[in-house]
Amino acid sequence: MSGVAIGIMGIFKDPEHRLVLYYLANKNPRVEEDKLAEATRLSPQRIRLILSNLQQKQLAVFDEGYGYTLTEKGLATLYNFHTTLNTI
Repeated sequence: MSGVAIGIMGIFKDPEHRLVLYYLANKNPRVEEDKLAEATRLSPQRIRLILSNLQQKQLAVFDEGYGYTLTEKGLATLYNFHTTLNTI
């Protein structure tokens, strides 16, 4: 995917965005950016772009000194995506 912000549906079309969402959901709360890059094997620059997209859509927040956490909206959106995917 390019370096531009994407819509909420685009987030779920991109496997790297989904990977980060699922990782955050699994490790929620307080995931550090460098740990996220290491665990997902994505570049730090790509992680920053993905996290920026998630924050713009209010799916994740950054807490200084703690790291990234999915918001309630992020958890609900991921849950809805996952359950819809599993019913197809």
